[in-house]
Amino acid sequence: AIQATGANRLQTIMYAVVPQVLPPFISFTIYRWDINVRMSTIIGAVGGGGIGFLLIQWIRLLDYRSAGIAVWFIAITVAVLDYVSAEIRERFV
Repeated sequence: AIQATGANRLQTIMYAVVPQVLPPFISFTIYRWDINVRMSTIIGAVGGGGIGFLLIQWIRLLDYRSAGIAVWFIAITVAVLDYVSAEIRERFV
């Protein structure tokens, strides 16, 4: 329809293709980002390093205070990321 009005190739891409592709791209990118943040704890728990490794180490050493703080920080991080992703999806998708 845009080409029928006399738009060139660049205008067609900028005003027809990009607005159609951008919302699904943003949605999928945020979804993968959210999965990666959640999976980082699990991967660390099975030997990949990071906060999951520290959490398992503190539990094995019976350092429940440090393990509890780590669980709280993980929960807060996931909650903040959920909020941020919901705001971004609301604006763009």
